[in-house]
Amino acid sequence: MKKIFLLLSLLAAAGLSCLSALTPAEIVDKADKAFKVGRVYSISSLTVYRGNEAQPVQVMEGYTMEKNGKSYSLTIYKEPQRMKGTAMLMIENDLWVRFASTGRVRKLSSSAKKNSAGGSDFSYADMGESGQGLAEKYTPVLKGEEKIEGTACYKLELDAKDSDAPYGKLLVYIAKDDYRYLQVDYYEDNANTKTMKLSDYRMVHGINYPFKAVMVSHVKDSRTEIVTTVFEPDSSKIKDRYFTTGYLKSIR
Repeated sequence: MKKIFLLLSLLAAAGLSCLSALTPAEIVDKADKAFKVGRVYSISSLTVYRGNEAQPVQVMEGYTMEKNGKSYSLTIYKEPQRMKGTAMLMIENDLWVRFASTGRVRKLSSSAKKNSAGGSDFSYADMGESGQGLAEKYTPVLKGEEKIEGTACYKLELDAKDSDAPYGKLLVYIAKDDYRYLQVDYYEDNANTKTMKLSDYRMVHGINYPFKAVMVSHVKDSRTEIVTTVFEPDSSKIKDRYFTTGYLKSIR
Protein backbone atom coordinates (compact mmCIF):
# COMPACT_ATOMS: atom_id res chain seq x y z
CA MET A 1 0.00 0.00 0.00
CA LYS A 2 2.84 2.37 0.88
CA LYS A 3 4.50 1.62 -2.47
CA ILE A 4 1.28 2.43 -4.34
CA PHE A 5 0.89 5.69 -2.42
CA LEU A 6 4.52 6.65 -3.15
CA LEU A 7 4.07 5.88 -6.84
CA LEU A 8 0.90 7.98 -7.01
CA SER A 9 2.67 10.85 -5.25
CA LEU A 10 5.56 10.74 -7.71
CA LEU A 11 3.20 10.66 -10.68
CA ALA A 12 1.23 13.61 -9.28
CA ALA A 13 4.44 15.60 -8.75
CA ALA A 14 5.59 14.82 -12.27
CA GLY A 15 2.22 15.92 -13.61
CA LEU A 16 2.40 19.22 -11.74
CA SER A 17 5.93 19.77 -13.02
CA CYS A 18 4.79 19.27 -16.61
CA LEU A 19 1.84 21.61 -16.12
CA SER A 20 4.02 24.34 -14.65
CA ALA A 21 6.76 24.04 -17.29
CA LEU A 22 6.93 27.04 -19.63
CA THR A 23 6.68 26.72 -23.38
CA PRO A 24 9.58 28.10 -25.49
CA ALA A 25 7.42 31.10 -26.45
CA GLU A 26 6.67 31.84 -22.79
CA ILE A 27 10.39 31.67 -21.90
CA VAL A 28 11.25 34.21 -24.62
CA ASP A 29 8.30 36.42 -23.64
CA LYS A 30 9.60 36.57 -20.07
CA ALA A 31 13.10 37.50 -21.28
CA ASP A 32 11.68 40.13 -23.64
CA LYS A 33 9.96 41.98 -20.79
CA ALA A 34 13.20 43.82 -19.96
CA PHE A 35 13.07 45.45 -23.41
CA LYS A 36 9.33 46.06 -23.80
CA VAL A 37 8.82 48.71 -21.18
CA GLY A 38 6.66 51.33 -22.85
CA ARG A 39 8.27 54.78 -22.96
CA VAL A 40 12.00 54.62 -22.25
CA TYR A 41 14.64 57.35 -22.31
CA SER A 42 18.30 56.31 -22.23
CA ILE A 43 21.84 57.57 -22.67
CA SER A 44 24.53 55.13 -23.77
CA SER A 45 28.17 55.16 -24.79
CA LEU A 46 29.36 52.98 -27.64
CA THR A 47 32.98 51.99 -28.18
CA VAL A 48 34.26 50.06 -31.18
CA TYR A 49 37.46 48.04 -30.75
CA ARG A 50 39.39 47.13 -33.89
CA GLY A 51 41.86 44.56 -32.71
CA ASN A 52 42.54 45.89 -29.23
CA GLU A 53 42.51 49.54 -30.30
CA ALA A 54 39.55 51.59 -29.07
CA GLN A 55 37.94 54.02 -31.50
CA PRO A 56 36.45 57.38 -30.38
CA VAL A 57 33.52 56.91 -27.99
CA GLN A 58 30.07 57.52 -29.45
CA VAL A 59 27.40 58.91 -27.10
CA MET A 60 23.75 58.30 -27.97
CA GLU A 61 20.38 59.40 -26.66
CA GLY A 62 17.62 56.83 -27.06
CA TYR A 63 13.85 57.25 -27.12
CA THR A 64 11.50 54.27 -27.45
CA MET A 65 7.78 53.72 -27.05
CA GLU A 66 4.91 51.33 -27.79
CA LYS A 67 1.66 52.90 -28.96
CA ASN A 68 -1.45 51.32 -30.45
CA GLY A 69 0.44 48.07 -30.98
CA LYS A 70 3.31 49.76 -32.84
CA SER A 71 6.97 50.03 -31.82
CA TYR A 72 8.84 53.33 -32.19
CA SER A 73 12.49 54.16 -31.57
CA LEU A 74 14.68 57.20 -32.09
CA THR A 75 18.45 57.21 -31.58
CA ILE A 76 20.39 60.51 -31.70
CA TYR A 77 24.20 60.68 -31.71
CA LYS A 78 25.58 63.44 -29.45
CA GLU A 79 29.33 62.67 -29.70
CA PRO A 80 31.88 62.66 -31.30
CA GLN A 81 31.55 65.95 -33.14
CA ARG A 82 31.74 64.35 -36.60
CA MET A 83 28.64 62.24 -35.80
CA LYS A 84 26.66 64.79 -33.81
CA GLY A 85 23.20 65.09 -35.33
CA THR A 86 23.20 61.66 -36.98
CA ALA A 87 19.92 60.01 -36.00
CA MET A 88 17.89 56.88 -36.68
CA LEU A 89 14.10 56.62 -36.58
CA MET A 90 12.42 53.23 -36.71
CA ILE A 91 8.65 52.72 -36.81
CA GLU A 92 7.87 49.01 -36.87
CA ASN A 93 9.84 47.78 -39.93
CA ASP A 94 10.46 51.19 -41.51
CA LEU A 95 13.82 52.91 -40.92
CA TRP A 96 14.92 56.46 -41.69
CA VAL A 97 18.42 57.84 -41.07
CA ARG A 98 19.52 61.47 -40.82
CA PHE A 99 23.17 61.76 -41.82
CA ALA A 100 25.07 64.51 -40.01
CA SER A 101 27.54 64.88 -42.89
CA THR A 102 24.83 66.00 -45.34
CA GLY A 103 21.85 66.87 -43.11
CA ARG A 104 19.67 64.75 -45.39
CA VAL A 105 17.10 62.17 -44.27
CA ARG A 106 16.94 58.91 -46.15
CA LYS A 107 14.60 55.95 -45.83
CA LEU A 108 16.62 52.72 -45.92
CA SER A 109 15.56 49.53 -47.65
CA SER A 110 14.94 46.36 -45.67
CA SER A 111 18.28 44.93 -46.77
CA ALA A 112 20.15 48.09 -45.68
CA LYS A 113 18.96 47.60 -42.10
CA LYS A 114 21.62 44.90 -41.79
CA ASN A 115 24.38 47.43 -42.43
CA SER A 116 26.69 48.66 -39.67
CA ALA A 117 25.36 51.50 -37.51
CA GLY A 118 28.03 54.13 -36.93
CA GLY A 119 30.82 51.77 -38.00
CA SER A 120 29.99 49.42 -35.10
CA ASP A 121 29.29 45.68 -34.95
CA PHE A 122 25.64 46.50 -34.27
CA SER A 123 23.42 46.88 -37.32
CA TYR A 124 20.71 49.50 -37.78
CA ALA A 125 18.20 46.73 -37.05
CA ASP A 126 20.00 45.76 -33.82
CA MET A 127 19.85 49.35 -32.62
CA GLY A 128 16.34 50.21 -33.76
CA GLU A 129 14.51 47.01 -32.83
CA SER A 130 15.86 46.71 -29.29
CA GLY A 131 12.51 47.75 -27.84
CA GLN A 132 10.49 45.11 -29.69
CA GLY A 133 11.90 41.95 -28.14
CA LEU A 134 12.59 38.78 -30.11
CA ALA A 135 9.25 36.97 -29.82
CA GLU A 136 7.69 39.28 -32.39
CA LYS A 137 9.79 38.17 -35.38
CA TYR A 138 11.08 34.72 -34.44
CA THR A 139 9.59 31.33 -33.58
CA PRO A 140 11.44 29.70 -30.65
CA VAL A 141 12.30 26.01 -30.23
CA LEU A 142 13.85 24.72 -27.00
CA LYS A 143 17.17 22.99 -27.76
CA GLY A 144 18.11 22.02 -24.23
CA GLU A 145 20.07 23.59 -21.42
CA GLU A 146 23.62 24.93 -21.23
CA LYS A 147 25.76 26.90 -18.82
CA ILE A 148 26.97 30.36 -19.81
CA GLU A 149 29.75 31.59 -17.52
CA GLY A 150 28.49 29.28 -14.78
CA THR A 151 24.80 30.20 -15.07
CA ALA A 152 22.28 27.50 -16.05
CA CYS A 153 20.44 28.66 -19.17
CA TYR A 154 17.70 27.60 -21.51
CA LYS A 155 19.13 27.21 -25.01
CA LEU A 156 16.63 28.15 -27.69
CA GLU A 157 16.78 28.35 -31.46
CA LEU A 158 14.78 31.23 -32.90
CA ASP A 159 13.80 30.89 -36.56
CA ALA A 160 12.64 33.89 -38.57
CA LYS A 161 8.89 34.02 -39.09
CA ASP A 162 9.23 35.90 -42.38
CA SER A 163 11.54 38.13 -44.43
CA ASP A 164 10.99 41.07 -42.05
CA ALA A 165 13.34 39.44 -39.53
CA PRO A 166 16.89 40.78 -39.96
CA TYR A 167 18.49 37.35 -39.35
CA GLY A 168 17.55 33.88 -40.53
CA LYS A 169 18.22 32.30 -37.16
CA LEU A 170 19.31 33.13 -33.62
CA LEU A 171 20.54 30.97 -30.79
CA VAL A 172 19.70 32.54 -27.43
CA TYR A 173 20.71 31.62 -23.91
CA ILE A 174 18.28 32.69 -21.18
CA ALA A 175 19.07 32.29 -17.47
CA LYS A 176 16.75 29.73 -15.87
CA ASP A 177 16.54 31.50 -12.54
CA ASP A 178 15.34 34.95 -13.65
CA TYR A 179 14.97 34.86 -17.46
CA ARG A 180 17.85 37.19 -18.35
CA TYR A 181 19.27 37.08 -21.86
CA LEU A 182 22.96 36.25 -21.40
CA GLN A 183 24.05 35.48 -24.96
CA VAL A 184 22.66 35.77 -28.49
CA ASP A 185 24.33 34.14 -31.50
CA TYR A 186 23.34 35.67 -34.86
CA TYR A 187 23.20 33.54 -38.02
CA GLU A 188 23.21 34.66 -41.64
CA ASP A 189 23.09 31.98 -44.34
CA ASN A 190 23.54 29.39 -41.55
CA ALA A 191 26.83 30.96 -40.45
CA ASN A 192 27.32 32.42 -36.95
CA THR A 193 28.48 35.92 -37.92
CA LYS A 194 28.47 37.57 -34.49
CA THR A 195 27.67 37.03 -30.81
CA MET A 196 26.23 39.45 -28.27
CA LYS A 197 26.78 39.06 -24.53
CA LEU A 198 24.57 40.94 -22.06
CA SER A 199 25.65 41.71 -18.49
CA ASP A 200 25.54 44.19 -15.59
CA TYR A 201 21.83 43.64 -15.02
CA ARG A 202 20.31 46.15 -12.61
CA MET A 203 16.79 46.42 -11.21
CA VAL A 204 15.19 49.76 -12.15
CA HIS A 205 11.56 50.29 -11.18
CA GLY A 206 10.99 46.54 -11.19
CA ILE A 207 12.73 46.02 -14.55
CA ASN A 208 15.87 43.86 -14.66
CA TYR A 209 17.80 45.63 -17.43
CA PRO A 210 21.30 44.89 -18.87
CA PHE A 211 23.49 47.98 -18.63
CA LYS A 212 26.22 46.43 -20.80
CA ALA A 213 26.07 44.73 -24.20
CA VAL A 214 29.12 43.48 -26.11
CA MET A 215 28.84 42.43 -29.76
CA VAL A 216 31.75 40.35 -31.07
CA SER A 217 32.19 39.90 -34.82
CA HIS A 218 33.21 36.47 -36.14
CA VAL A 219 34.03 37.75 -39.62
CA LYS A 220 36.45 40.57 -38.70
CA ASP A 221 38.72 41.41 -35.79
CA SER A 222 36.39 43.77 -33.96
CA ARG A 223 33.95 44.07 -31.09
CA THR A 224 31.62 46.81 -29.90
CA GLU A 225 30.66 47.63 -26.31
CA ILE A 226 27.54 49.58 -25.40
CA VAL A 227 27.32 50.81 -21.80
CA THR A 228 24.07 52.38 -20.64
CA THR A 229 24.54 55.28 -18.23
CA VAL A 230 20.91 56.47 -17.99
CA PHE A 231 17.83 54.23 -18.15
CA GLU A 232 14.46 55.82 -17.43
CA PRO A 233 11.37 53.64 -17.96
CA ASP A 234 8.00 55.41 -18.27
CA SER A 235 9.93 58.62 -18.86
CA SER A 236 8.23 61.99 -19.28
CA LYS A 237 10.99 62.85 -21.77
CA ILE A 238 9.26 60.70 -24.42
CA LYS A 239 7.02 62.80 -26.69
CA ASP A 240 4.92 61.45 -29.56
CA ARG A 241 6.16 64.23 -31.87
CA TYR A 242 9.72 62.87 -31.70
CA PHE A 243 8.77 59.83 -33.76
CA THR A 244 8.16 61.59 -37.07
CA THR A 245 10.33 62.27 -40.10
CA GLY A 246 9.59 65.98 -39.62
CA TYR A 247 11.25 65.93 -36.20
CA LEU A 248 14.10 63.82 -37.60
CA LYS A 249 14.81 66.53 -40.19
CA SER A 250 14.93 69.19 -37.45
CA ILE A 251 17.67 67.47 -35.42
CA ARG A 252 21.01 69.29 -35.34
